[in-house]
Amino acid sequence: MSRAERSWQPSDDLPGTVGGPSALSMPDDWTLSTAWQRAQQESDDGGAINDAERVVALSDGDDYHRMLWALKSRTLVAECDCQGYHYNDGWCAHVASLWWQWVRGQIVVAHLDTGREYPAPPAWLSLDDDPTAYDHLPPAQLDAYLACDLGSFGVREFARYTERAAGTIGNLLTDAREKTEGRL
Repeated sequence: MSRAERSWQPSDDLPGTVGGPSALSMPDDWTLSTAWQRAQQESDDGGAINDAERVVALSDGDDYHRMLWALKSRTLVAECDCQGYHYNDGWCAHVASLWWQWVRGQIVVAHLDTGREYPAPPAWLSLDDDPTAYDHLPPAQLDAYLACDLGSFGVREFARYTERAAGTIGNLLTDAREKTEGRL
């Protein structure tokens, strides 16, 4: 079974969120926040649990925090079990730490819909976007749409990258465009 055919299931440890996980939202002054300063100063002794969850253990703290950290549609969904995450409307040192690690190429983030892994934020990433905006597209169509229409790949380049025929990618894009037209 390919990674794209598997579906992600949340662990029982994280609190359930009505309507699914929320998109990452950065506060206006996030670069001045204590959370951002901690993310840059402290090391993270945690690691990946599965494609969608990570443990974050900052070196200045005693606790391990389990987090959802993955791509969905064209956004990043994040959820942390710490009090700071809930108190600061989705922004905590653990979220900041994972963002800091990702933009520096130290962690890989999986896309829940397509199964593709990203060692850095992709060109099509849109924070605060609706995580369900592209639920109407099957994984292969979404993958092609994100890479070619919203990203920086050309059709032939993406075909070579995914080891598919250029015609297949073209068909996937045509179908995705038809299904998406007027919806977004």
